[in-house]
Amino acid sequence: MIQPRILVTGGSGYLGGWVVRLARAGWSVTVTYLTHPPADPDPVTSWRWLDARDGPAVRALVETVRPAVVVHTAALNPGQGQDFDAVNAEGAGHVARAAAAVGARLIHVSTDVVFDGKKGGYTAADPLSPITPYGRSKALAEGAVREAGGEAVIVRTSLIYGWRPTAARQVSWIVEAAARGGTVRLFTDERRCPVWVESLAAALVELAGLAHTGVLHVAGTQALSRYEFGRRLLRFHGLDPALAVLVSSRESGLVCPLDCTLDCARARKLLRTPLPGVDEVLARCRRDAADRLGPVVQL
Repeated sequence: MIQPRILVTGGSGYLGGWVVRLARAGWSVTVTYLTHPPADPDPVTSWRWLDARDGPAVRALVETVRPAVVVHTAALNPGQGQDFDAVNAEGAGHVARAAAAVGARLIHVSTDVVFDGKKGGYTAADPLSPITPYGRSKALAEGAVREAGGEAVIVRTSLIYGWRPTAARQVSWIVEAAARGGTVRLFTDERRCPVWVESLAAALVELAGLAHTGVLHVAGTQALSRYEFGRRLLRFHGLDPALAVLVSSRESGLVCPLDCTLDCARARKLLRTPLPGVDEVLARCRRDAADRLGPVVQL
């Protein structure tokens, strides 16, 4: 039986890597990377170098692969550079138009910081109101996806965490600093809905096989402040949660949205994939500690 084709952009990234791992079971997978080629590529997966900022290259690759679905995870995140508009907005537009041209379904990954964080509990119908360069670039990306006119799902998500096969950025900077004996300054007034990477990746793969279109909020069910989240991570990794130091975002002088919690009720009704909160994930991982670095945890 011939498997349908799926193209995953940013497959060497943390989320993209998990999408690739889970998609292999039911799809013929082609994966793109930019700066980090796969260290140990799977022989059944086709890897291609691609810069999403290069429109003709994006179009040529999509026309060659002719996937049924494109999962666009490639993005420039805070701390990785400043070229947000070119990578996130223009790149998303290139991918969206190329997918629409070949009739491919697009799963586009967006973010909760397309909102200003003034109210929390955001639904898919709430107007976008980004206040950071990264958030603005992702809002522009959503607009580009809509303008492309293809069959698409815009998936807004939150802080992505995990530690297999390596730790996500949201985990590593906290745990590594504490492991060196330092304190970690964490905001008490910035609230998000952290999402377990394996759950988010499974949801994206599930969406690839559904007919749903439009905006969908897919994040964990538990809203936590950065401080509450960090203390849980430290405790789980055997470190002293007292190393987390309370800091107010308002007092830091940084411009960042405070309450970007998402209403994910629609996703919970639509998807079979569960979207557990942090406490549930950590409890299950503790029970399954012996297998934590082995096969995928079935949440």
